[in-house]
Amino acid sequence: MKDGILRVWDINREKMVQSAATDSQICSLLWLPKTSELMTGQGLPGNQMKIWKYPMLINSSEFYGKYFSHKGRVLHIALSPDQSRLFSVAADGIACLWKCHESGES
Repeated sequence: MKDGILRVWDINREKMVQSAATDSQICSLLWLPKTSELMTGQGLPGNQMKIWKYPMLINSSEFYGKYFSHKGRVLHIALSPDQSRLFSVAADGIACLWKCHESGES
């Protein structure tokens, strides 16, 4: 789907529960169990990762490196077993390791 809409479905009732415009192609998706959020890996125009508060799908933050960001679509994102780090791989051939902030941490 290339419309840039993040959708959550109730598969038992075959009904869409919530949706949000991402303003970008969604290339990967990850559930963050510690914070009950969704993370999207996106393509153009930003090639970034965004975190969405669930269930309202409000964009709570975006991942850009202080000195680096991906130059291609974020094709895969993964969470470390202890949920302290995120791993992203993009079409630019670069893999990144990101530190997750605990709630209340700046």
